Amino acid sequence: MTTPEFLPQHRQQRQQLLQIVSAAEARGQLRVVEMNQQALGSLDRIITALEEDEAPGGAEVTDAG
Repeated sequence: MTTPEFLPQHRQQRQQLLQIVSAAEARGQLRVVEMNQQALGSLDRIITALEEDEAPGGAEVTDAG
C-alpha cells in the first residue's frame, strides 16, 4: 500500500529499473529484462494511480501484481 507522498521514491525506483533494463538489454540478459519489465509495469500502474488520485489526504494504492 502506498500514498502520493511516496511518489518521489516510486519515480526514483522507476528510473533505477529503467537503467537496469537498459544495461541488461545491452548484455543480452533477456530474463533480467523480462523480470524488470514486469516490475516496471507494476510501478507504472502505481505511479499513474497516485498521480490521478484527487482524494483529500490521498487514498492508498495496493499493487495486485
